[in-house]
Amino acid sequence: MNPYVIAAFLLALAAVVLASGCKQPVAVELAGTLPAPMNAAAVNLPAVGYPMEVPLWPEDSRVLQDGIKALAGEKWAITHPSLLVYSPKVNSARAAVLVFPGGGYKAVAIGANSTLGLNGADVCRWLTDAGVTCVVVRYRVPNTGCNWNPVTRRHEQPDVPMALQDAQRAMSLLRYHADEYGIDSDKIGVMGFSAGGNLAVLSSTAFNRRAYEPMDEVDQVSLRPDFAIPVYPGHMTMEHKNKRPKAVAAQELNTDIVVSADVPPTLLIHAKDDPIDPVHFSLVYERELKKAGVDVQLNLYETGGHAFGVKKQGKDTDQWTDDALEWLHRIQIL
Repeated sequence: MNPYVIAAFLLALAAVVLASGCKQPVAVELAGTLPAPMNAAAVNLPAVGYPMEVPLWPEDSRVLQDGIKALAGEKWAITHPSLLVYSPKVNSARAAVLVFPGGGYKAVAIGANSTLGLNGADVCRWLTDAGVTCVVVRYRVPNTGCNWNPVTRRHEQPDVPMALQDAQRAMSLLRYHADEYGIDSDKIGVMGFSAGGNLAVLSSTAFNRRAYEPMDEVDQVSLRPDFAIPVYPGHMTMEHKNKRPKAVAAQELNTDIVVSADVPPTLLIHAKDDPIDPVHFSLVYERELKKAGVDVQLNLYETGGHAFGVKKQGKDTDQWTDDALEWLHRIQIL
């Protein structure tokens, strides 16, 4: 069959699935069946592996429709959040990680220049090579979590935390369909970078209550991740509640983050020379987790700056991915 006909069929199928509102995890393989010359160029996908895209919300759900209205008129808005699922080809550890990219809650940074790779392909290559199913969450933006307003020069909170809603739905959806994805329901964690690191923190602390009204069987499943890996997380202190003086606010955990002994094992990754999300963000969070008796480990690296992702740059942070796999072995996920 003509490859262009195949491409058109797959894209049409994706559109039908996204509009269907079905509650089953209908997964559309974005390009896996296309001939080699068509693959990356035709549908703008990474050259390695092919994710399957899964819609997060039924099209007719109130959560989705309210979000569409709220984001109307926003440039480059993501109004239809989804999961990009990369599965290991061999030697599966039956574990999975939800990956939340950064972007300041203004964007989801998985473009061509992202240090996570286009559509998260590089971070997922690392995880799937280790036998871990990697699920990149394209959550709704902009201004769907704590964000900086350059006009008022203040941090602002959205009336509806749509990014957290998407993160919670993603956890329940993946766990509800764990068998179909070849994973164990008690080996699902979260990982996030910068603003996505903040989302990973919120996901692993705000699991006792949904940020939306439950709508189906998926929403009866546990929200609690089994582990968390926030990487240079942002929005972590009371500086982000505009508290003054800043020196005091910098040592107080953001009250959006409610720590308890039930927080899952947590690995924090941070470079000491990060100029965007300074290292005290992770130090304050580590301190509070230890007070609560949580199994927490903070890996600090002398050099690496901000937004290093999984890109090797000849700095100390090049080691973090190997260290993270060692930690996953320690907590018996791998």
